[in-house]
Amino acid sequence: MASLNLDEDSIDEILYLARANEASELSTFLDELATSTNQAKPSILAAAIDPNTKNTALHYAAANGHVDIIKLLLSFGSTTGTAPPSSSASGLINACNDSGNTALHWAALNGHLESVKALVQSGADVTIINKAGHDAVFEAEINDKGDVVEWLLAAVEELEKGIGQENEQGGESRDADESGTVENGQGSAKGVEDVRKQMEGLDTKDPSQGD
Repeated sequence: MASLNLDEDSIDEILYLARANEASELSTFLDELATSTNQAKPSILAAAIDPNTKNTALHYAAANGHVDIIKLLLSFGSTTGTAPPSSSASGLINACNDSGNTALHWAALNGHLESVKALVQSGADVTIINKAGHDAVFEAEINDKGDVVEWLLAAVEELEKGIGQENEQGGESRDADESGTVENGQGSAKGVEDVRKQMEGLDTKDPSQGD
């Protein structure tokens, strides 16, 4: 994801501060690292990956529902927190860990609705499938996170409408091939129609559906 090599202590500190919801301390530490390494913060965050699990700081923030950390991590590379994410931020937001889970998967399965909203509104791809064959909607459903399921399905519907409008105008969705499969850089994912259809007939109490 990045050519920058961070030392183990720096990686551990970034991941710890993200997990502990220490936004101010994390911001200060990133400032110091950016100065000492002469690297941009998005590059530093992209390199701050757990070597065993491939989790990023964003994974830990999302898993614990730390919205302030999520917003901080995705704000770098833009002048305001509401600006579109930079290409580096986009890479971070859709980064997959060793199990194929993105930060959105973790936020969804743990029922952190505000974190889910922040991630999707910042460009998280709802169609990415993990190694268990699940997208974020599926993970929320099998973990009985109904409010997250409802919100994500509405977001999928909006995405589907947007793609339909592009096709009606003679265009094509940027990353969709003829089979409707979306290439996201982390592997193949189902099209938004498949994401919606797979919800039919789910048994949310089936433990075999878990990761």
